[in-house]
Amino acid sequence: MAQRFGNLKIYFPNIVFKIIPDTRLARNQAAFRVPLNINKLDIKDYLTHIYNVTVMDVRTVVFPGKLALNRFTGQKERRSRTKKAIVTMKEEFQYPPEVDVEADFGGMESRYEKMRMANKLKGWSGQTPEMAKLYKEIMAKRAE
Repeated sequence: MAQRFGNLKIYFPNIVFKIIPDTRLARNQAAFRVPLNINKLDIKDYLTHIYNVTVMDVRTVVFPGKLALNRFTGQKERRSRTKKAIVTMKEEFQYPPEVDVEADFGGMESRYEKMRMANKLKGWSGQTPEMAKLYKEIMAKRAE
């Protein structure tokens, strides 16, 4: 029988933990942005069972929503609150490598989008021949 720490049963990861790079933390600590309804025990349970990490300590803080100006009404509105969890682990934590957008996530699409936005700023509405050629390559790759 698996040891459980929280009261939330997790069969599949149905919650999102967003990692926050922070150079001020120790080597065995990591910071995450977590949903407001998750408590410390659930965080420990999630990391232990999903990622097989030995969690020593979890500290959480809820940040109040920032005031922002609504550009339509001109009134100040409060954005939603956020929760940050600092997790201390037994072993040293290694941040995942930086993602290469060009290589991993369709560099052609991002190049096309950059060209389109540059042309839009110049006041052009149509495609240039170079953009049309790139678009055909993208569609051919998607068809494969």
